[in-house]
Amino acid sequence: MYRPLLAWLSGLALFLAGTIGHAESVVVEGAAPLRNQNPLAAREEAIRNALAEAARSGSLHVGSVLGTSGPQTAFDQVVVKASARVYRHQIINESHDGETYRVTLSADLESEPASPTGNVCREGHTKRLLIGGFPVLRPEQLKINEMSGYAQLSAGEIARRLGANPAIFADYNGNTMVHFGVPERVVGAIPLDLQAWSVVRTATRKHRAQYLLIGRYRSLAISADESHREIDMEALILDASDGSCVARKRFSQTASGHVAIPESIVFGSTAHYASDFGRVHGAVLEDVARWAEAITSCLPFSARVVKVDNKAVYLDAGAEQGVSIGDTFSAFKSARQPITTPRGEILGIEKRAVGELVITTVYPRFAIGELTMPPSAGLALEPDDELFGR
Repeated sequence: MYRPLLAWLSGLALFLAGTIGHAESVVVEGAAPLRNQNPLAAREEAIRNALAEAARSGSLHVGSVLGTSGPQTAFDQVVVKASARVYRHQIINESHDGETYRVTLSADLESEPASPTGNVCREGHTKRLLIGGFPVLRPEQLKINEMSGYAQLSAGEIARRLGANPAIFADYNGNTMVHFGVPERVVGAIPLDLQAWSVVRTATRKHRAQYLLIGRYRSLAISADESHREIDMEALILDASDGSCVARKRFSQTASGHVAIPESIVFGSTAHYASDFGRVHGAVLEDVARWAEAITSCLPFSARVVKVDNKAVYLDAGAEQGVSIGDTFSAFKSARQPITTPRGEILGIEKRAVGELVITTVYPRFAIGELTMPPSAGLALEPDDELFGR
């Protein structure tokens, strides 16, 4: 048994090595049961299943699991994960026998190219990052007649630098501000008050994000002769579940030359980045974007329950984030209020394990799953509860 399996895996690996980075075509079949004699709904589900199978068939990550039951071998299972995208498909044949609707289609796949930074994680599910505002810690360092917009507009500029094919999905809202209520001597965490905790949860849920990137300009100090200006930014990635800080870094460079930007220059414009100050400022924003992409892409994936209908559990993540039929998530019921110290410092959210959830149906932006076992009393899933990828 082992040699045929190893030979099959080796052959598959060689095949994939030759297809990465190139377009390829596959022919796949999808099937769906005819429920309530509704062929249109079954046809739609069969097409979705076929497209999911097409994506899984190209540029795969392969893992082998050997399972046993007693002294006899029960099964050998090959687990695959997709990193290919279906950019065009054509239905070849479709039919139904009264119980099952079947669709055969041809799909053109395009593998995701490697990131130029080479340090991002593209396996598994794609995370969503919301980019918030970057307030200026010392606004007195900016003159009245200088360019403005740092606090709100930096978010959009960072998002734009993630490029056309980032390893994460990014959205931005420069008006989302989380204030740093922590002394400078504390560098490892941010004790957020309840108001800030609420801001984090509300903003990330509105954008279906798992993480929030915020920060501040610690310094925009300019020399007396206006020939040098410091750009010192601090960036943090917060967990959307409880607002805890999962990564933190400072980015600092010094611009030389004409570094006082007049107020007539629009933040983020060509004139801004063509200046001596703008070239260095753009490089710092680029560093922040690359760091945020690398960190967020490798963090754990989670999804939220948005609806529960009998046994069906609806998630706020779907095919665009790599969720596939058969994916398994660990379901948790979250407390509605955080655990805090007597002084009000938030320590985290208490979560109680509910069980395992298996995805049965996938749409582009949401998915439907079922728990493998009924939950215990008092642990039924509700909207806003969370699921974590395995």
